[in-house]
Amino acid sequence: MKKISREIMELLDSVVIALVAVMVIFTLICRVYVVDGTSMYSTLNDADRVLVSNLFYTPEQGDIVCFVAHNYSDKVLVKRVVATEGQTIDVTSDYRLMVDGKVLEEDYLDAGIYTQPKGFAFPYTVQEGEVFCMGDNRVNSTDSRDLGPIETKYLLGRLIVRLFPNTGVVK
Repeated sequence: MKKISREIMELLDSVVIALVAVMVIFTLICRVYVVDGTSMYSTLNDADRVLVSNLFYTPEQGDIVCFVAHNYSDKVLVKRVVATEGQTIDVTSDYRLMVDGKVLEEDYLDAGIYTQPKGFAFPYTVQEGEVFCMGDNRVNSTDSRDLGPIETKYLLGRLIVRLFPNTGVVK
């Protein structure tokens, strides 16, 4: 009888340690978020599960990030960083995105997708502590053109990998 209770206690001990480890990892190192909508199509789809990390993270142009949109229902949004602090962003007459005077090569955009300025006043120089984010599906995206630049303090992290339904690295 003592042997069975000892084995149960060891099993419970292992389960508790595993749960604490998972909680620490998912609180401090990475989190799972669900893509809500089609603003990142065709890079990401509605209801994709993504793993995001903010450990030692500094935003870079091209990163896919999650952030809290405090001026948009406090939703967690998933977008691509198109410009970081100090960079000037503009839209050409044929609706292509320019950063620091050069047209940005955006291989991740589907053919025929261009950057409509919406109501945002371009050109804009991204200020310290900000990033400018846009969805890959520019026609159907609530992003910095609507919300303004995103303060880096609201970034939850950079997308590491898509978990479900199509597992893999996202570019």
